[in-house]
Amino acid sequence: MLREDLGAGLELALAVPQHAEALFELIDAGREHLRRWLPFVDTTRDVDHTRAFLKDQLRELAEGRALTLVLFHHGRAVGVLGLNRVDAVNRVASVGYWLAEDATGQGLMTRAVRRLVELAFAHFPVDRIEIHCAVDNRASCAIPERLGFTREAVLRRALRAHEFVDDRVVWGLLREEWEG
Repeated sequence: MLREDLGAGLELALAVPQHAEALFELIDAGREHLRRWLPFVDTTRDVDHTRAFLKDQLRELAEGRALTLVLFHHGRAVGVLGLNRVDAVNRVASVGYWLAEDATGQGLMTRAVRRLVELAFAHFPVDRIEIHCAVDNRASCAIPERLGFTREAVLRRALRAHEFVDDRVVWGLLREEWEG
């Protein structure tokens, strides 16, 4: 899958180095919104850093350990989502995502994560998918809840992003729950 139309102006594309400029600009413009939850924001200082990350993600994909996608809305990059830490031995993977502030509250990431979960169960050796969110990041936690994930645990003081320390909610979804 290089690019997939999800309808209503929403598209997913395999994250490639050619997306570096658009993604860096998105991160740079949204630093205040993103840095509350994401530790990588302050270390992402230039397009070259973003390009290197995207190259690393392609290597991870080639090794079957990750799938990183760019979310486009009406042709504009608005976020990133990915299947990460694919563990073929334990058949577990994690999903992560971030979205530009002006694209929140429209259900865009929920639709994108739904498709990513479908792709994960269809093409990766996983029987369980986890999503970890900061307890106070209500918008992020709403996505796994809407998609039928089970809230399994709260890990105290387990997320650090800059000067912020948050409790982490672990959401889990089993293959049979998704397919059932």
